[in-house]
This record gives sequence, C-alpha cells and structure tokens, in this order.
Amino acid sequence: MRTAGFTLLELLVTITVLALLAALCLPSLSRASGEARATRCQNNLKQLQFGWWLYAEENENCLPPNRARRQQFEMVNLKGSWVMGNTKLDQRDANIRAGVLYAELNSIEVYRCPSDKSTVEGHPSLARTRSYSISLWLNAELDSGTAADQINDVDLNLCKLSQVEANDPSRIWVFIEEHEQTIDDGVFVIGSNTYAPEAPAFWVSVPADRHRNGGNLAFADGHVFRQPWRASRFISSYNGGKTPITNANDRADLEVLQRGLPTHP
Repeated sequence: MRTAGFTLLELLVTITVLALLAALCLPSLSRASGEARATRCQNNLKQLQFGWWLYAEENENCLPPNRARRQQFEMVNLKGSWVMGNTKLDQRDANIRAGVLYAELNSIEVYRCPSDKSTVEGHPSLARTRSYSISLWLNAELDSGTAADQINDVDLNLCKLSQVEANDPSRIWVFIEEHEQTIDDGVFVIGSNTYAPEAPAFWVSVPADRHRNGGNLAFADGHVFRQPWRASRFISSYNGGKTPITNANDRADLEVLQRGLPTHP
C-alpha cells in the first residue's frame, strides 16, 4: 500500500501560504521589537533623570555641571561634568565613568538608546557610548567661540535644583535623545525664545527620531515622554553648525522643545 504524501502542487501552495503569513507577521514583529527598544530607552532616561536629581540632593542643591570647550574642531565635555569627552570620538567608556553622574548610576548601558546604531568616527565596528544630552539651559558652561557662550552669564541658565522646582519641573525637560549627526559633547544646544524672542529660529543640536519619527525626553519631575515629531528631519549643517528651519512642521517641533526651557518666574 502506497503511503499518502504531498503532491508538488500541494507543497508549492503550502510554501506560498507560509510566505504570505510571514510577510503579514514580520511588520508586526518589527513594530513590537521597536516598541520594546523605545521602552528600554525610556527606562534608561528615567534612571539618568533619577541620577541627575540625586546628584543635586547630595551636592547642596547644585545641578550636575555641563561644561564643554572647543578643542581644535570638536566640542568636548570637561572634567567635573555629568559626562566627559565627545561621544562621536570616544573609543572606550572611560569618559562615561569619569562623569559625575556615573557614581549615582553605576551602569554604562543606560547612557545609550538600544535603537541607536551610530558608531565611533573612523571605527565602524565600535558602537558609541551615549545617545543622550542635557539641555543647554541647565548649569551649562561653554567655551565654543559661538553665540551659545552667552549662556555662561544668563540668569535663565539654572544652576540649582530649587530654581528648577520654582520653574515647574513637570514642564522642564532635562535629557533628550540627540540625533547621531549632531551629538558630540553632553550639551543639547537650543535657542530660547524667552531669552532672545526676536532671534531667527534654527537648530543647532537636533533631536533624534529613532522611535517611529519620535524621540524620548526626561523631565525634571522624573517623568519620561515620547515626543512625536511632526517633521521628517533632514540635517544639512551650515554657518557654524546652524541648521535652518525648513517648514511649518519643523518650526512646530522646535517650539515644542522651547516651551520646555526655563522662563522668568
């Protein structure tokens, strides 16, 4: 008696059905994987934000410093800052460990978004150590040779936790995912329309858009929010690193971040 089996036609039909099912399932699996990475990114930011707050509690109300200086053609965070060095160039994690926040966290992994695929310049096999920066307007000190150095003498540059608490900490963002093309030192440089309301709008640092055209922000009160961006951002730096506002959606995204900067009480 002959054992029943698949005919060639039945086998081809089965393979076709399986291929169609795989095609239908793969986008869902990809989205689920992306959501998991976005959640891990948010957890990283929650830990960083807690470390930032804990540092201030343990250091007489002073916020973690964010001191950067231009060295030749690059901006580098200096000793005593929340991180040191320049993540585009750092080949090891020593500059993460040397930052004042590391003692509060004792983790290298929380400094990098799992969706960040960027690598060290000149070393394509080395992943960068950091995906996040801190707002220019929170205890920054710059020596860049640009207009951003005005931050050193501006009262809107908050240096104390008590100043942040008086400025509505649920509104003030601290950490931000920065785009891999602009991240370098630990400072996210952004103009304030409170400090210079007549200044033209442009990007210097640019937010990342790794999570379905959105990026995560950590706020001073401890909450983390995934901000959906309205614009699909194309970066073309010019004139000292400034990137022009290209359309109404781009401007709206900038204004979202500007609303989260310190204002006068």
